[in-house]
Amino acid sequence: MSVDTQLILVANPGSSSRKYALYRGRDVVAELHYEVTDGAVQCHLRSGGTTRDLQVNLPDVAHAAEHVNELLHSQAILQAGEQITAIGLRVVAPSTFFMQDHLVTDEVVARLTSLMTLAPLHIHATLDELTLLRAQFADTPIVGVSDSAFHITKPTEAWNYGIDIHDADQHDIKRFGYHGLSVGAAVKHLRATDHLVPRLIVCHLGSGSSVTAVKAGESIDTTMGYSPLEGVLMATRSGTIDVGAALALRTALGISDDELANYLNTRGGLLGLGGSNDIRELRSREEAGDHLAHLALETLIYTIAKAIGQMTAALGGADMIVFTGTVGERSWMLRRRIIAKFHYLDFQLDLDTNKACEGPSIMTNIAALTQSRPIMVIPADESREIMRHTAAALHKK
Repeated sequence: MSVDTQLILVANPGSSSRKYALYRGRDVVAELHYEVTDGAVQCHLRSGGTTRDLQVNLPDVAHAAEHVNELLHSQAILQAGEQITAIGLRVVAPSTFFMQDHLVTDEVVARLTSLMTLAPLHIHATLDELTLLRAQFADTPIVGVSDSAFHITKPTEAWNYGIDIHDADQHDIKRFGYHGLSVGAAVKHLRATDHLVPRLIVCHLGSGSSVTAVKAGESIDTTMGYSPLEGVLMATRSGTIDVGAALALRTALGISDDELANYLNTRGGLLGLGGSNDIRELRSREEAGDHLAHLALETLIYTIAKAIGQMTAALGGADMIVFTGTVGERSWMLRRRIIAKFHYLDFQLDLDTNKACEGPSIMTNIAALTQSRPIMVIPADESREIMRHTAAALHKK
C-alpha cells in the first residue's frame, strides 16, 4: 500500500474525553471527539466539511474505542472492505525507553504497566485504550507515539535534577518533558510558513500546561520534568511543589504515597486554589468579586509568566511567543494578562485582534504589529503529528 492511500487512525485519550482522527495518506478524513454532555456520551464528528453531534450508546467515554470502527463504517467514512493500516496512540510515560516511538508489543505494555504509579492519569488511560484498541483491531499494528521525543535535543544541563547522578542514571530519573507532539507540530507549522524564528517560546495551555524553549527549531528546555506534574499551575495538577511540602501534606492528611500522587494530580491547581478547574467560571466569579477565583487565576498567570522568564533566560532572549492548546487558543483574557508582563521584552498585544481570536482555525498573529515582536496563536495539531510519527514507524518496520 502506498503512503498516499494508507489509512492511519490516531487515538489521543484524555482524562475526560477521547479524541480520534482518521487519515488517508496525509489528509484527515474524519475527526471524532467523545465526551459527556448532559450526562450522556456524545460524539462530535467532523467529516466532509461538516460537524455532527451523535448520541452513542456507551456507559462512559473510556469505552469509545469500542465504537470507533462501527461509527466510521455506519457514517460511510470507511467503505465496505476497507481496513485501518495502522493506529497511532499518544504515550505519556516517564522513562528513557518512551523517549522513542515503539510498535506496541506485550513487552511495551508490560513497561507501561510498571510505570503506572509514576504518571497515573495518563498511563491508566493509555493502557485502557490499548486494551480496547487491540481487541477491536486485532490484526492492526499499533504505534505508541512518544510525547517526549521532541525534547531529546535538550542539552545535558537541562536533563538532571540535583541528585546523585549514579542514582539518577541507574533508576532513570530525568527531566523527560512532555507536550512534545504539540510543540513539534507548532514548530513544523512555523517552519512550513517561513515564520520560524531562532528563539521561540511555546506555551501549551490546557488541562495540562507547559512552556518550552525552542532554539533553531529544537527543544532546549521545558517546564515539565520527570512527570507531567512538574511546572506551571494546571487545571487540577499542582505544578512544581517542594518535596518537603508534599511530604508534610502527606503526613498531615495521613495518606499513602499513591494517595499523595493522586491528590497532587487531581485536587491541586486551579481546582485546589479556586474550587473550579474551568477558567470561564473562575473569570465570572472573579468579576463578581470572588477572592479565591482571583487568587487562582493570578497564581496561574504568575507561574506561566515565571516560566516564560525562565525559558527566555535559557534562550538568551525571545523572538516570538506562541500560544497553543485549548486554553491558549481560546482564552483571550489569559493571553492579555500574561503578555502584559512582557512589554519590557518588546511583546505587546493588539487588544482587538487578541479578543477576536478565540479558537482560530489558522495561525493568527495577535501582536501590535508596529510595536511588538510576533505573538502567534497556533491551533494545536497533535493528531497530525501522531500520524506523521506512525507513518514513519511503519516505514522503518
